[in-house]
Amino acid sequence: MDSANGILLHVPSAGDENRALAIFDRLIRKTGTGMHRLTLTVEGINGTAFAEFAFLRMEDDMTVGSVEKADQFCVLLAVAVSGAHHSGLVMRTQAETESCCGWRFKDGDPLPLNRAEVFDAYCHNAATGEVIAPQPGIEYADAPVIHI
Repeated sequence: MDSANGILLHVPSAGDENRALAIFDRLIRKTGTGMHRLTLTVEGINGTAFAEFAFLRMEDDMTVGSVEKADQFCVLLAVAVSGAHHSGLVMRTQAETESCCGWRFKDGDPLPLNRAEVFDAYCHNAATGEVIAPQPGIEYADAPVIHI
């Protein structure tokens, strides 16, 4: 799928695409006010594919973001929900405070991480296992349930 970068990914089905759109919609609706940045990673053959989507959620429930970036994000999200690859999703939010939460995909299902799991993921080098100091001012938070 992402062959331009040499990364090979499973081609999602129409059902995967519909499920990804439903999960994306649910995620957007569960966010509070503030600036949010979603980062999705999918481990493919020959590398890892990334997609980011930033959006602003206002007090009147209006959401502002790039339609093109949302489309690109949902295409990779469909690959993640297919269950064919190891995948993870992180959301960083800037509001009164800065927070971070995340999900891991198991058999294509985005399972919410609790704050300790997110802290652990951010404070350990995955390759070496070394402890990394937490980022100052970041509140690690429980992720909401977004699976269907």
